[in-house]
Parts: sequence; structure tokens; C-alpha cells
Amino acid sequence: MNTFENFNLKEELAVKGRKVYGFIPLAQRPNGTWVNLPVMMAIGAEDGPTIVVDACAHGDEYEGCEGIIEAFRRADPAVMKGNLVCVPAVHAEAFAEMKRYSTLDFVPIDLNRTYPGQEKGYLTQSVADYYFNNIVKHADGLITIHGGGNYLYLEPVTLYQSYGDEISARSRAMAEAFGLDALWRNQVCEPQNGILDELAYTAGIPAITPEIGGQTTRATNREENVSRIADGVFNVLRLWKILDGEVKRFDSQYHVDVQYIYAKHGGIHKPQKKGGQRVKKGDTLSIITNLFGEEVDRVLSPIDGRVIGYWAYTVSQPRSWVYMVGRELEE
Repeated sequence: MNTFENFNLKEELAVKGRKVYGFIPLAQRPNGTWVNLPVMMAIGAEDGPTIVVDACAHGDEYEGCEGIIEAFRRADPAVMKGNLVCVPAVHAEAFAEMKRYSTLDFVPIDLNRTYPGQEKGYLTQSVADYYFNNIVKHADGLITIHGGGNYLYLEPVTLYQSYGDEISARSRAMAEAFGLDALWRNQVCEPQNGILDELAYTAGIPAITPEIGGQTTRATNREENVSRIADGVFNVLRLWKILDGEVKRFDSQYHVDVQYIYAKHGGIHKPQKKGGQRVKKGDTLSIITNLFGEEVDRVLSPIDGRVIGYWAYTVSQPRSWVYMVGRELEE
């Protein structure tokens, strides 16, 4: 393992036909240890595109981390025409704390709401700045993996950009190649919100956001999800012709426009619909009761669609979302 004191991705990728990994030191803690950015590079023997894959922007979303490790393990630079750059835990501090955010910041900051970051900002802002400017900007394509974390049930779904241009077309092709059934079409790009895939789009980089796994399925589907992530990465590498071979197609895929559904009151949250289940407008999604078992809220679906996710904790907060429903789109 290496320590990259003065990391330069362009210089690293110039040395062909190798695999290398290590930590990029970013900041020193009061006890003398370092905040690091882990990076793994499978650098092809021949020139070609560079695909960047990351996970754990939110520290409790672990399947992406393990899937990236597996993809890197499988990668053989000798047969690659291009490069696979992997960052298994963008926010390594939150990863270590097993939380969505890091407590090293003065106030909680969501890494995937703060891009492009600030070099002289709080820790999370400076991590975003470093990662975006020193790694993401050098990518031809980006896969940024998320999941349900500690609190959300999710159907496996891949978000892609859809604005009617060539970058969007590449984003959709990457989403289809990644292989998850549900494809979330994003048609509202608001880079000021600090979300990485949208900012990548504005920089001319096609990006996708697969969302898979979480605490609700970790005990039963962990190895399956890790394998699906690694398989998805490899199919995207074939799409970009970094690897030879036919790109696998998936007939079961469907496109959705996802809406977050909010409750008015908090209490004991009782989900009424399961993941992937079709619902009709007006169907009851969730019943919320108080500490006496009395119903205080009933959340209804505002659309026909499929359940993509729901709040998995027993307690939900007032004015917070409790369901994600995807309106199916015609092609």
C-alpha cells in the first residue's frame, strides 16, 4: 500500500499496465493521525477512457464500498484499454463512524450536497473540493454508488441524467449497462444543490448513481448486492470499450420518475406497501400512530407507480419523507 504525498492522477495514469492503491493524506487530526482519501487504480496496458467509481459519500452506505473492492480485485490491467479509478470511501471519516455524516465538522454537512466544495471550508467541504478537482474532473465517465444506509429500504435503482443531449445519452447507456431493474430518470439538474452527478454533468462528464443495499437487506442480500455492483462496473467498462466483450442487456428494466412522499405528523411509522409493489393514486402507503396507538397521519400515494423505497426506522419525524414512489415512464 502506498501513501500518495503529492497525488497527481494524470501522472499516475501515464505509467501503464499496473494496479496500485493507497491513501491520499488530506488533513492531520489533533492526535497526529491523518484524514485520508483511499484510491485504487487499475491502469490499462493501452490508452483509453478513464472511469471513476466511488462509494460511501454517505458513511453508512457500505455495499458500494465492498462492490468497488471486488471490481478492483477482478480488474486485469493487461487486457484493459483505459483505466478504472476507484474511491471506495469518499468520506472515510463518516465511513469509520458508521454514520451518514462526519462528526469532525463543526455542524453536520452532507458530502453529496456540498460539491464542488471549498478548499478552505470545513472538513467535508474540503474533501469535496479535493475529490472533485483532482479526480472527478479527469474522468470520462463517473459511477457514484449510494444505498439505503442505516435507515432506508430501497429497491435497487440507478439514477441517470436525461436532458436530451449527448452527455445524457451516455448517462442513460451507462445506467442501462449497470444492470439494475429500476432506472430513475433525472430531468431537473440543479448543480447549486451540491449533488455530484449533476455537477459532473455540467462539467461534461456522463454520470450515474446506482442505489443498492442498506441495513434492511444487509443480512440477507449482502453478497448478492456486492456481486451486482462489481458486475455492473464491468459491464460499464465493456460499454466504454475499456474491456473487450459484448455489453449485457437487461429486458426487465423499467424507467421511472421518482417522487418523495412526505408525512405531516411524526410517530410510529407503519409501512403498508412493500418495495417494488405497484400502487394506485390514493392508496395508503403509511399509517402513523402516536404513543397511545392512535392514528395521527395516513400517507396516501399522490400517483400511480411503483414503490422504490420507504423509511425503515420505526419512528418517523414530522414533515419528513416516508416513501419514494416511481411513476413508470413510457419509452
